[in-house]
Amino acid sequence: MKLFWPLKVVTRLFALLLVGGTIFVAAWAWWHYRLPEPRPRSLATVRLYVGKQELAAFQGSGPASKVWVPLTQIPQTLVDAVLVTEDRRFFQHSGIDFRAILRAAVKDVWYGGIRQGGSTITQQLARTLFLGTERTWDRKVREALIAFVLEARYSKQRILEAYLNTVYLGTDAGVEIRGVGAASRHYLRKDVRNIQLQEAALLAASISAPNRIFSGDPARARSARDVVLSAMRDQDVVGEVAVREALARPLTLTTADARVQAPYFVQLARSEVLRRVDLPESGDVRLATTLDPGLQHRAEAATRDTLAALERRHPDWPKDKLQAAVVAMEPSTGAIRALVGGRHNVESPFNRATQAARQPGSAFKPFVYLSLFESERSGATPASMIPDEPTTIQTGSERWTPQNIDRRFRGPVTIRRAIEDSLNVPAVRAAQDAGIERVIKTAQALGIESPLTPVPSLALGTSDVTLLELTTAYATLANQGVRVTPTTLLSEQNRGVANRIAPSPAPVRAVSAESSFLITHILQGAMQHGTGRTSARWGLNEITAGKTGTTDRDAWFVGYTPDLVVGVWVGMDDDTPLGPTGAQAALPIWAAVMQEAVRRNPPRGFTPPPGIEFASVDQQTGRAVSSWCGGGGQVIQEAFRAGTVPPSTCDDLPLVKPARKLLDWFRNLFH
Repeated sequence: MKLFWPLKVVTRLFALLLVGGTIFVAAWAWWHYRLPEPRPRSLATVRLYVGKQELAAFQGSGPASKVWVPLTQIPQTLVDAVLVTEDRRFFQHSGIDFRAILRAAVKDVWYGGIRQGGSTITQQLARTLFLGTERTWDRKVREALIAFVLEARYSKQRILEAYLNTVYLGTDAGVEIRGVGAASRHYLRKDVRNIQLQEAALLAASISAPNRIFSGDPARARSARDVVLSAMRDQDVVGEVAVREALARPLTLTTADARVQAPYFVQLARSEVLRRVDLPESGDVRLATTLDPGLQHRAEAATRDTLAALERRHPDWPKDKLQAAVVAMEPSTGAIRALVGGRHNVESPFNRATQAARQPGSAFKPFVYLSLFESERSGATPASMIPDEPTTIQTGSERWTPQNIDRRFRGPVTIRRAIEDSLNVPAVRAAQDAGIERVIKTAQALGIESPLTPVPSLALGTSDVTLLELTTAYATLANQGVRVTPTTLLSEQNRGVANRIAPSPAPVRAVSAESSFLITHILQGAMQHGTGRTSARWGLNEITAGKTGTTDRDAWFVGYTPDLVVGVWVGMDDDTPLGPTGAQAALPIWAAVMQEAVRRNPPRGFTPPPGIEFASVDQQTGRAVSSWCGGGGQVIQEAFRAGTVPPSTCDDLPLVKPARKLLDWFRNLFH
């Protein structure tokens, strides 16, 4: 037997390591998997207003709306409804209900995958607090182990309280609703302590599919509620009479529209509140917002109607993938007057106005020419000639040859014509003349915060930006080169809580007023006879400045008056190629919103700043013309920095220069 003593030593050592490891893992799990501590008080309620009307309300300063309610203050009817719905044997099992697991396993084997969970309330709590939502066997095993730890460490009452205060109950306006206390406030507009039997059944029914129950379909919500009420009666939790009365009561659920108006705007406002406002632990904080309800309603309706019309014209497009976003902002204050982030917030809380970064295409080109105007060495003016001819650019070992949309070249063209007709090759040449780094710095100064890739194609808008960024940049142009920070809070009406609101960044001079006006003056021409000329259908081409943007997958339009800038994006969520241009897909939405704005408040005209002068110019040559010396092309009134008006076509004639010198000599003699 002595021959086997090494085997005994190894066996005992292995057993010791196994026991020690088990103790270590158990101790670590005991320490690591702890329930959150109860909050004795509700967090502050933030109420957002438009004038005297409440727009939305939310609780707390975290990424979710939650209110901790002690178990002793949660109505027993709600506790019973949740137990009947989610875990009827909660007080009998030790974290795992083997009967439910066996029943679920049979169905999983039958269907060849995880179809039914069989999870107890303790397991659901473990998943909510410590795990993800992936449906895998590995996650189920870890979930069971954590459930055993929780059951060993805490009482049933403590576990149930934690569950009722952390369970996910939907997302609304981009905010997660956590716990029955927050859900009751948000969906039922009342304290959970005061809910009735039918409302308790509705909250319990929503646990399995909250976004579907609270999507605004009354029939679906009523059906789910009635199933829970019937189950409570069948389990002898509630009497027949009480259930019959509850079934007869009307549905108290507020619709999605009634809960939150302008949900994408509210989503952005909430993020600004959490960033700028120092919230107290309790009480109400009332904040006035910048929203214009009439403009918001028009933006939502125009988005809905235009997208529906596009889908009718393109029945082959992927179903429910077409989306749009709208931002309307005051250039002088940054006040956001309307914001649409998609077609349906309940179905998709992703805010395409602030979160979706896409290629702006030709809508980026004004920043390229603005960089050229800001460069002192370039001496460029709107009448400067720029080549539209075959061009190849060497970048490292790669060669790139840009093309215009129509694959044609027009020879030398003025900068004005290059922008109005949205020509690609001149934009690339202008970016090379100005310098790509200068173009990037100019765009960032205007309001573009997304990273911009320093490549030649940047001139054609190949770096992704958000609609809010692009609209902010155009607002800087409308504000004569002064950039303001977009905001959803109306500071002059929030003086009562001003001490709690961090000040918004002060306006900054991004580019010169003269350069901004030169671009604006050209973009007015783009609206009159360039890519935005279809705005004449709405009577907007004479009073606005704007630019289209088109890529294979995105359609843009941004246009403005001195009082309002409106930006629109249209595209597919799954990046499917679009087809229609910015003028075809985005401009109609823009026009509807801008038409509503100018109908109520006729805009001021664009006023040239000091240092701007006008001169008649031949569009074909870019040279000045006069009554005694005309040109061969169309003559327009062009804007210039003082002292940069180009020479006249007649200056090249043999006797013109001596005659002018003689005229200047006589003028000086008499002065």
